Amino acid sequence: MSRKAKLLPTVMAAGAIGLALTGTAVAQDKTFLTMDGFPAGTTAGQFGITFTQIVQRHLPVNIQVSTGKPATKSAVNAANRKVDLIITAPTINHFMQSRTAMFAKVANAPELNKELRNILNFALGPYHIVVYEDSGIRSLSDIKGKKVFLGPPAGAATKVATQIVAAATDLTPNEDFEVMRYDWSSAETAFIDRQMDVHIGPTTLPSPQIQQFALVSKIRILGVPDDAWEQPSLKAALALPGRTIHTIPAGLYENQVNETPVKTIGSWVGIGTHKGLDPDLVYRMTKAFWENIDDAYQTADWMKTITPETIFNESNIPLHVGAYRYYKEAGFDVPADQIPPEAK
Repeated sequence: MSRKAKLLPTVMAAGAIGLALTGTAVAQDKTFLTMDGFPAGTTAGQFGITFTQIVQRHLPVNIQVSTGKPATKSAVNAANRKVDLIITAPTINHFMQSRTAMFAKVANAPELNKELRNILNFALGPYHIVVYEDSGIRSLSDIKGKKVFLGPPAGAATKVATQIVAAATDLTPNEDFEVMRYDWSSAETAFIDRQMDVHIGPTTLPSPQIQQFALVSKIRILGVPDDAWEQPSLKAALALPGRTIHTIPAGLYENQVNETPVKTIGSWVGIGTHKGLDPDLVYRMTKAFWENIDDAYQTADWMKTITPETIFNESNIPLHVGAYRYYKEAGFDVPADQIPPEAK
C-alpha cells in the first residue's frame, strides 16, 4: 500500500526567486512505493528499472526497488500488502490458484492469489542453457557429474529448468549432477568465475547477460532434443500458462559456437500489484508508461515487442482496476477474463 510523506522545501535563494516569479508551491506530496524486482542484468530486472524510471520521471512518485527474492515469495508479499509492485508470472499464479508445486502446502494460496492484480505482461524470453565451449559439454546428457544452476531455490523458473532436464536426460538432480543454489545475480557471477558448468535461465533475445558470458570465453547454447518434447515433464511444462516454444538462432552472440538454431521453452511475465493499491495512482502510472513508451523502446530493442497487442498475452489474473480504467479510456482491447471484478 502506498505511503505518503510531505517533502519540506529547502530554503535557498534560487528557490525563493523561483517561487516569487511563478507563484508555485515548492513542497508537494510525494508517494513512496516499494517494489520487489530482479537484478539489472536480467530481462525482468531491465524492464522493472525502465518502468520505475518512467513513472518517477513523470509523476511525484518514489519507488524503492529491492532484488534477490524469488518471484514466488514476492507474490505472497504483494498479496499480504507487504510490497506494492512485483514481477508477476502466470505460472506462479497458476500454482497459487491450484495449490500445486511450491504452493501445495500453502492452505490459503488461492485466496492470496485473488489479491493480486496485473498492470501488463511481456515476453521474458527463452530459457538459455549455456555452457562454455571448453567444458566439453555438447548436450544435456553431458551434464552428469557437473555443477548446474537450474534457478533460485523454490523459484518457478527452477521448476521449468528441472522439467527440461528430466525430459532430456535420465539424470537425477543432486545424485547425477550437483545443483548450485544461488539467486540470479550470484549465479551470473559464479558462472563467469567458472564456479559452475551450466547456467540455465530465461532471458530476452539477444540477452546482455548471455553476451557477458561470451565475453569471458566461447559459449555453446544447448537445445532441447526433439524426442524430449514428447516426454511427460516437458508436456506438463508447456501446458502451464505463460509457457511457449522459442528458437534461439545460431550466431546470435559474439563467441557463440552454435552452427544451427536450438529449440527451447520461452516464458512470459508481467508487472503487477495487489488490489488494494490506490486505483488513481495505478491509473496515472499506467498512463505515464504508455504515454512515454518510446523511452522504453530506446532502452532496449527487445522492449519494442511490448505493444497494445501483446500486453495481455498469457495473463491469468485480472488487471488492477486503475490500469483497466486507463486501457478502457485509451481504447485497448482488454480480454474479458482480465477485467477486474471491481470494475464489473
